[in-house]
Amino acid sequence: MTTKAFKEEFRKRTKSIANIMIEAMFSDYVLYKNGKRIGVLFDNHLLLITTENLKKLLPDATQETSFDWGYHKLTHIEDLENTALLEQLINTTYNDLYFEQELVADISAMMESYGNYTDIMAKIYNHHITFLRFCYEKKLLKKQPIDQLGRIIRMYYTNNDLTESGIKVFEHLYEKWLTYNDKNDDKSDARSVDTKTLEKYYTKIIAEQDMI
Repeated sequence: MTTKAFKEEFRKRTKSIANIMIEAMFSDYVLYKNGKRIGVLFDNHLLLITTENLKKLLPDATQETSFDWGYHKLTHIEDLENTALLEQLINTTYNDLYFEQELVADISAMMESYGNYTDIMAKIYNHHITFLRFCYEKKLLKKQPIDQLGRIIRMYYTNNDLTESGIKVFEHLYEKWLTYNDKNDDKSDARSVDTKTLEKYYTKIIAEQDMI
């Protein structure tokens, strides 16, 4: 059993970590980040799902055996007062388990939502060709996304498809590009190939990151 006092103290120590959620489970609590399960609060202890990088950070940590969570092995995290380390451990666990597989672009789903409007589908496809080609030229994508005939090779992309620079830039740049192209008018065709605006967005994002 995990007490509400322990849960509340843990919540205070992790309030700076983005998208953490603690959900009651019988007499204990399940820990989530971005809606993904990463560990439990069990008998007033923090147990995180064991990953390779977590083991590297805590090579001497105890592997918990008193809590059965199917095929997951769990690592007992003892130092909860070191909030910087705690944040690192939680983010490491989440990243190892889920980050690489997270979708950053699902072109097919976007086109399916306009299944009855072939003209809009064509425009979506065309401005994605421009965007993906630009991202590859800027070394944000690991692999060439456009074939020799100018067609999109893959219709969805995850964090695993991004370079180190891409992880920092791609999502923000994509949001700006989608917003810019979110109109269906007589200028849609011109916007879909407007690499000057795309370059402007890219330069601004890079400059903002350099200031951090």
